[in-house]
Amino acid sequence: MAVKQRMAAPKGDMPKQASSDKRETIIDAAFDLFRHYGYRRTSMEDIARAAGVAKGTLYLYFASKEELFEAIARMLAARMLKAIQEAIACDQPLEEQFLGVMDAKLGAVWRWIYSSPHAAELLDPQHQLPDDVFEEVDATFRSIIAKLIQKGVDSGELDLHAAGFTVESAAATLTTAAYGAEKAADEAEFRKTLANIVRITLRGLRA
Repeated sequence: MAVKQRMAAPKGDMPKQASSDKRETIIDAAFDLFRHYGYRRTSMEDIARAAGVAKGTLYLYFASKEELFEAIARMLAARMLKAIQEAIACDQPLEEQFLGVMDAKLGAVWRWIYSSPHAAELLDPQHQLPDDVFEEVDATFRSIIAKLIQKGVDSGELDLHAAGFTVESAAATLTTAAYGAEKAADEAEFRKTLANIVRITLRGLRA
């Protein structure tokens, strides 16, 4: 009686998955170190140790700390974009939808960047990130805010004409004001400020 042999998995599958997981582990470890100790004080050796990989292995994935910083930025952008899309998909009252979308974008920035004692360093323009890193996130965010305002107009909840706004100018005013909430001293103040900005803006636009 022949013994059935277990079929081997395709050779390319596991290494590819393992490679992807290790890359993400490195990115998460680096970001955690940058937030807690600052970009300049964190070395590639520190990152390799925190990620549980050899320093040589780290350089197989990222040639420099600058390249790793860009990878972190792209990871954050992807996570924000996903959170924004999930927030707009929720069936909630208009004000709650605005808050959900804004928290997905601005709340994420506060929790990931502004809550760090090294926020100024992480936001340093000398990092020279490519223009496209957050381009899609910003465009999607502004587009969804405009769509929510249009939704309020269509439902009769908002009256832009009476307030002297267009959809575009109302969206621009709201997003500009909301960005100011990122500078809050703590998360409770951030959420309170953001909620107040949304509430004041929408009440000024209500029919």
